[in-house]
Amino acid sequence: MSSTTPSRRDLRRQERARPGVGLRVARVVAPVVVLAGTAAFVVGAAPGAQAPTGEVAAGADLVTRTLEMASRNATRTPSATTTSGGGPSTSPTATPAASPEPEPTPEPTPEPTPEPEPEPAPEPAPEPAPAPEPAPEEAVLAASTSAEASLADQIVEATNAERTAAGLPAFTVSSCATGQAVSRTAVLVAEGRFEHDPLDPITAACGSGIVGENLSLGYPDAASTVEGWMNSEGHRENILRSSFQQIGVGCTEGPNGMLCAQVFLG
Repeated sequence: MSSTTPSRRDLRRQERARPGVGLRVARVVAPVVVLAGTAAFVVGAAPGAQAPTGEVAAGADLVTRTLEMASRNATRTPSATTTSGGGPSTSPTATPAASPEPEPTPEPTPEPTPEPEPEPAPEPAPEPAPAPEPAPEEAVLAASTSAEASLADQIVEATNAERTAAGLPAFTVSSCATGQAVSRTAVLVAEGRFEHDPLDPITAACGSGIVGENLSLGYPDAASTVEGWMNSEGHRENILRSSFQQIGVGCTEGPNGMLCAQVFLG
């Protein structure tokens, strides 16, 4: 006994004859249609398109979640995936962030050329140290002219002649007494005076216990000068005093002639 396989048309007739079974089949087929619509939406539907049914809208939510997942997992190179419907699904490509343009390196400000330092002026040659001033006595002696010194020497000789005539030893010449005599006559001429100054400076300078002094002015030579002193009691006493052993004579020429001094030390 052979069995005949029912054709597809016969099956449909049988299904229509049994309403309860056809309802169950419709419930089974309907999800398939929805899934097919969902797959088609994933491939071909543009974002924002309106779904024709609530079931398709539910598929849109799935697509949205799928796109969000693709965006979160996106890499810089697009990758094609094959959906259950067989079409490629392109994952969105992340746009590379624009690289910031490098800021131009500022050109270095040229350093100002330093002005050349002025050459130091040569130090002036040190002035020669001034020669030490001579002591007052030496200065006065140097100022004495040969005429003054010659007259002073002649007065010493004439004075010693008077001492010898009186039976007294001749005076020895003291450089200290001579310097004091020249200095004192120079001061008197400079100040226009003719008088005795205190004798204490002579005592201090020469260290003598006894000092004496004779002055003369305007005599033309040594002989007349000594003769004038011998004719005056006080001056004659100094020349012939036995306690004096040393003498110094100084002369300075002034407007009134030679001013001469005898300085005695004892």
